[in-house]
Amino acid sequence: MAIVGYLVFGPGESGSKAEWFFGAVVFVVVMVTMWLILTIQRQARYDRAQADERLRRELAAADERSALEIALNQKWHRAQMESQQKLHQAELVAQQELARIERNNLLEQLQKQAMIEVSRAVGAHTRMLATLWNEAATQLRNPDRAEREAAMNALFEQISQVVNDVSVELDNAHLLSQDDRLQDALNRVNDAVLMAIQVAEDVHSDVVEGRTPEPNPIPAVQRLLQERATAARRLAWSLLRNGLENSISAGSPELPGPDPSIDTHH
Repeated sequence: MAIVGYLVFGPGESGSKAEWFFGAVVFVVVMVTMWLILTIQRQARYDRAQADERLRRELAAADERSALEIALNQKWHRAQMESQQKLHQAELVAQQELARIERNNLLEQLQKQAMIEVSRAVGAHTRMLATLWNEAATQLRNPDRAEREAAMNALFEQISQVVNDVSVELDNAHLLSQDDRLQDALNRVNDAVLMAIQVAEDVHSDVVEGRTPEPNPIPAVQRLLQERATAARRLAWSLLRNGLENSISAGSPELPGPDPSIDTHH
């Protein structure tokens, strides 16, 4: 304002004052322009710094979010893998258990069938012993020794086949059993079969020679065969019912002994 007052009211020529005024205006304009430029530059630097800071914070936040997402994804993936592994393991355990149950069921069925076949074969053997005795009674009335021997030999061949069937079924039952008690019971059945063979051979020899066996040894050995086959079958059923096929120490029914009146050594 002082400059403006000097130029208007001060001494001197008006042209000179106008030049001064114009120069002053130009100076002011230049100063204002420079101030504006400086202000704009400062604001631009400030805005740029603020923008850089915002960008840095946003990048840091983005990195943090990305790291968190990666961590969550990894955790989820681990959880999925663990879940799948547990599921797979559970499926394997279930399949193994199912296979074990099916295997045990099949083994039980085979064991039952084996004992049934043993009983069937022993039954056939006892019937053949009865047939042997009946044929012996018939042949003892035949005075011809050669005919007696031929008839008894033919019957003895049938008995031999039946005995072979019993032996095969006993072997099968032995293979399917892992229990020592049942093995012993089957061995006792086999001992009775051997005893029956000896009795049959004695009857054969007596008839061929024309002698009547006294007393009749057939009923006693038949009872022994039936008792021991029944004892083995009952023991097998008991083991199967109680799931003791693989146990040696658990209790089980006692095997009934042979009839005391039967001499097992003759």
